[in-house]
Amino acid sequence: MPTIDVGDGRRLAYAEAGSGAVLVMVHGSPGDGRSWARVIRHLRPDRRVLTPDLPGHGGSDPLPAGTAHRTRTTATAIGRLIEACAAPAWLCGHSYGGNVALHAALSQRERVKGLILLEPVFMRALELSGELDALDEARAFFGAYTERVAGGDSEAVSTMVDFWFGPGAFARLAAPVQGFFLSAAAKNAEDVTASFSETVTSAQLAAFDRPVMVACGAASPPVAQSIAAALARLLPNAQVHAIPRARHGMLDSHAEPVAGLIDQHMAGVAAIPGARHDQV
Repeated sequence: MPTIDVGDGRRLAYAEAGSGAVLVMVHGSPGDGRSWARVIRHLRPDRRVLTPDLPGHGGSDPLPAGTAHRTRTTATAIGRLIEACAAPAWLCGHSYGGNVALHAALSQRERVKGLILLEPVFMRALELSGELDALDEARAFFGAYTERVAGGDSEAVSTMVDFWFGPGAFARLAAPVQGFFLSAAAKNAEDVTASFSETVTSAQLAAFDRPVMVACGAASPPVAQSIAAALARLLPNAQVHAIPRARHGMLDSHAEPVAGLIDQHMAGVAAIPGARHDQV
């Protein structure tokens, strides 16, 4: 697996396949670049697809202990990967990877052609758009989750999974997948905390003029749809799409519609079959 130096001797691992338009796909938390495997199978073949492992995930070195502004620092590593590409890139991020992709796009605007955000957990959008009730509710739920994990209760991760994927979702997972979530609870809790500590401004978002597509699952928790709608108000060239019957696990459950959204957004096509094109 190739790597690049992202500073301080740390390496970012990534996989690469294909040729054509550059597409950097940023996975969520917990996980690694392999999270995109099912989606990639449905993408058009004329894509040069790069799937990095975020710092501390997969084969990439972790951030230094005590790193402040974790999302921004993580995005800097993704920015190094974008810089290494010969041509401007499209960026796609899922969940916390959407937050990272957004930060990277803001700092690398001249090297970014467009942005696809799949259910980003960009809580900052709720604050900037005045959706304070939704923000407070999310902060209370996820604050309790991160406190339990910090106290050594890795089984708290089941509440996070059930929140995003539906009641009883964790119990229905295969034992190895449950084990993965349990082992990654501490890393996930760090990323969750980071998602509530971001400092992007309204002016920064308003200045990003690249085309943005924000997708959410029609069956996802209301906060996901609130974040998508808030981002559409804050970004000048953004559209929202709802994927019918999908939840946060859309990369697996709705891989083909997700790939279709990515392909057609990259092609500049407004009408996306199989998805609502509206504000949610």
